[in-house]
Amino acid sequence: MPVASNLSLRIIAILVAGFVALQLMLVLLMMLPTTGDPNRPYNLPLPDHVRAMAEAIEQTPSARRPTLVEAFNGSLFSVRLVPAHIDGTAPEPPPLASLHASYEAVLDGRPIRLARERPVLGEIIGDRPWPRFVAPVTLTIGLRSGGLLVIDGRPSALLSTFLRRRALTGAMGGILVLIILMLAVRQTTRPIVSLSRGVRLFGRALDAPDVPVTGSREMRELATAFNEMKTRIGTLMTERTRLLAAIAHDMRTYLTRLRLRAEFIDDADQRRRAAADLDEMSQLLDDTIFFAREHEGPAPARERLDLGAELRAIARLRGEMGEAVSLDPRYSGDGIDMSCAPLAFRRMIDNLIDNGLRYGMNVTLCAEARAGEIRLSVLDDGPGVPPEALSRLGEPFERIEPSRDRQKGGAGLGLAIVRGLAERNGMQLLLANRQPTGFSASLIQQQQG
Repeated sequence: MPVASNLSLRIIAILVAGFVALQLMLVLLMMLPTTGDPNRPYNLPLPDHVRAMAEAIEQTPSARRPTLVEAFNGSLFSVRLVPAHIDGTAPEPPPLASLHASYEAVLDGRPIRLARERPVLGEIIGDRPWPRFVAPVTLTIGLRSGGLLVIDGRPSALLSTFLRRRALTGAMGGILVLIILMLAVRQTTRPIVSLSRGVRLFGRALDAPDVPVTGSREMRELATAFNEMKTRIGTLMTERTRLLAAIAHDMRTYLTRLRLRAEFIDDADQRRRAAADLDEMSQLLDDTIFFAREHEGPAPARERLDLGAELRAIARLRGEMGEAVSLDPRYSGDGIDMSCAPLAFRRMIDNLIDNGLRYGMNVTLCAEARAGEIRLSVLDDGPGVPPEALSRLGEPFERIEPSRDRQKGGAGLGLAIVRGLAERNGMQLLLANRQPTGFSASLIQQQQG
């Protein structure tokens, strides 16, 4: 899951980034130079202290010198003896020349060397005489009793061990705090996730359960407001359906009267036209009530339908009615199961067939399973629709060509009903023109298991 698409992951990523940045800052503070003590340049001991060390070691028997050197080891520098010698004092580059002169002035002619490592962050650290743990300066002094006294401007072993333990303890503590913060973030965002799921479920079914009222005060208020809004919307939808049902009931009474009066029309052609208009008005009322009730109440239980058997039965029934509806033998749907409520399935297919026969002469049914999805298509050989009008198909009461007669134009609810039923049954309605002519209406569902 992309980090940018999940609130919990985004907050956790910010916390992790902050923790890493803090650790890097602490490391850089240890690595980069600080103003330090101007009397202790490059983290080395003072010149007088160096002379005292050299004199003490020279006066100490060889067997006891390691103990003395161990005592000289400080926290910010380390001391060791090397059995070698240096010849004279070599000139140092300008950055170390003044430091070299200060040591040379007190060491009474003992040869010395100053060596510096190139710092990793040389452009930032430069050659300033400040403590440097990453690129220390090494002072080498030739002892009169033989051997070399080497002083490194880096932490001693004891201090290094302490710093490592301190860093490890800080990292472990930071990770523990980070884990606690992650759990807290997860717990805090859980009501938001629950609310988003409730909103998405409500978009598919008006009878969705209320979202739980949990979390912070703001989240509880938001969940309560959403539940109240959901209740009001459900009430309005119920009242709308009840109002339409009452109107339809009264309209059917008037339609019955008009049918009786139409029988007294002398002109046979006009009598037939009037009866057709009344039939269409009755169908419009039925479709309007069905469309209004479509999203009310729980969705009907889905069943596993054998597409091959269902499509053959529909094609046979339509053929018996004298309609040119056939099943493509190459894509008959045999062996393919689709999850759908049976009545909703038949209503969708009937509406699509009626739509195809309204504008074409022949309708072909075909079904196939490919690339993890089931595609059921209703194909006609009609003229199709203008490409710019495809996006409007499926909208309630949308008639692409109002200039057509009422028999072909319909009420504009057939595809809207199909789209609504498809969404309630986990399908997608895809409408497209065929080449070179014709129209295709496809129901697509992800294949299960």
